[in-house]
Amino acid sequence: MSAPETSDFGPYSFALTADEARIAAARAGLRRALAGGLTAAHFAPLAAFVLAILFVAILALTGLLGRRPAEAALLVCAAAFLVQRLATRRRFFVSRRLAEAEIERLRAAGPLVLSVEANGLRLDGGPAPTRWRFDDCLDAEDAGGLVYLWPRQGAPAIAPTRIFRDEAEASRFAQFLRSRLPRRLAGSPTDD
Repeated sequence: MSAPETSDFGPYSFALTADEARIAAARAGLRRALAGGLTAAHFAPLAAFVLAILFVAILALTGLLGRRPAEAALLVCAAAFLVQRLATRRRFFVSRRLAEAEIERLRAAGPLVLSVEANGLRLDGGPAPTRWRFDDCLDAEDAGGLVYLWPRQGAPAIAPTRIFRDEAEASRFAQFLRSRLPRRLAGSPTDD
């Protein structure tokens, strides 16, 4: 079976609904917030907090640290952990707001036309045509009734699955997008 050609898809005309824009903004905001690395930004502070509490508890139980200093140390650990969690929560909030603004601009533009080009996707109908080059994208996925093409920076290309003939065509479109991504990013071994 041969790979689909660009002419097999589109152009697709659609307007994002409020629900689709909300879903896309939530997903885009989460991906943007987690782009810095989930382990370092989320789980490492939790591990440090648990280790600090254990260390203080061991020092207090062995008598190397008095009761009052141990309580003070535990309060400082808890306060530091809460400040870190608030900063992380703010990062998620800001990322979601930025994604909401980007996607709302697309929704407010009204009817859009998504076209597949040889080297990427083009979205017409907004204030200016938007292009996503396959070489500048990280991933493509079909999730939550939307097909996404995720660029390294900026808003994703979004296509509601309702614009396709059926779910099979939406899946083929997502697979086509993945096949166009650079090999090192698409999960395929590189050819030497």
